[in-house]
Amino acid sequence: MSEGRLLVEKRGAAGWLVFDNPEKRNALNAVMWRGIPEALARFEADSDVRCVVLRGSGTKAFTAGADISDFEKIRAERPSGKYDSFLDQVLDAIQGSSKPSIAMIHGFCFGGGLELALACDLRYCGTSAQFAIPAAKLGVGYNIEGHKRLLETVGQARAREIMMLGRRYNAEEAVTMGLVHRAMPDTELEGFTDEILKTLSENAPLSIANSKTIIEEFVKASGEPDHARMKASIERCRSSSDTQEGRRAFMEKRKPNFTGS
Repeated sequence: MSEGRLLVEKRGAAGWLVFDNPEKRNALNAVMWRGIPEALARFEADSDVRCVVLRGSGTKAFTAGADISDFEKIRAERPSGKYDSFLDQVLDAIQGSSKPSIAMIHGFCFGGGLELALACDLRYCGTSAQFAIPAAKLGVGYNIEGHKRLLETVGQARAREIMMLGRRYNAEEAVTMGLVHRAMPDTELEGFTDEILKTLSENAPLSIANSKTIIEEFVKASGEPDHARMKASIERCRSSSDTQEGRRAFMEKRKPNFTGS
């Protein structure tokens, strides 16, 4: 049985993180968890990368969460509160990136896998998708950031049911509660995702980064929104060449060519 790995790929204007552990439903081992912030930092520094996609290898699973057989190893590396702090670092790397992120979900999306998906800006799934956070069935104290993101996404009533029952939800239920933006036949998911990537890549990167900054400031776990940071982000857009390009393209009735500057 091969050991799981994180595949990091650049395809055109998109960076891809692929959870490759199909024998274990793409469960994430310690090496894969550690690789996520490193890969995102690489994409963040690459001006050619306009967006990032997270997906599982194949079509059986996005990821079933942490690899239980590797769980104690991860715990040993980062004991007590340091373990939760490490998970927060992984989620912060996704949420804090200026590049928009997409979770492309086939099959199982459980536990830490759903937590990763919730950290993404956009979530689309195939009809094979199944969602669950089985903390109550495992005796696990689910972390603060995971609860927070779930609350923001589905509201407290749904969050209570998801966490207390630990049950599975299908794609239709996930759409209804707002857990994902849209569901479609599995055979259509990749093509649909490509169209979303195309749109994100053609839109103004500074405008997208500005919206990410402001939204994340308002939903961050602690402290007041940093209004100075938000205003600086708006001003960066206002003074950019992309703003001028957008106006010219509108007046000339053509498609704009945004460069992120």
